[in-house]
Amino acid sequence: MDLDKVSLRNAWQAVADTTEQVRNGSLAPGLGQWLEQAGFRLDDTVFSGVCQFDEDVFSGTLVDGNGHAWEFVADLQDSDGCCLEDVTDALGPKSPDHPGADLCDRVTMALYYQRQQMAAA
Repeated sequence: MDLDKVSLRNAWQAVADTTEQVRNGSLAPGLGQWLEQAGFRLDDTVFSGVCQFDEDVFSGTLVDGNGHAWEFVADLQDSDGCCLEDVTDALGPKSPDHPGADLCDRVTMALYYQRQQMAAA
């Protein structure tokens, strides 16, 4: 698929930037450690977005190396305040395979981005 529209390139770049910030620890070093402890490999995990709600409290959506979409809340100071949910089966139009998919949506783009990374590997 060509990313010939500016909006598609912007969505691709937003996913790439967020993914790089989590992987290199510039967003929050402890977040990458928490994700690795939860079983995710940062090298093949892609992030559609990460929001910081409070000091050391983050939420977001990621796509793992198997193409599963996960929503998470990570409280880096309190493991009881953390949760992970595999939302792959509930993606509907967020899936790039759905006829109504919109690649400008960052979750949809993260799924597409992850597939492209795996195909290039």
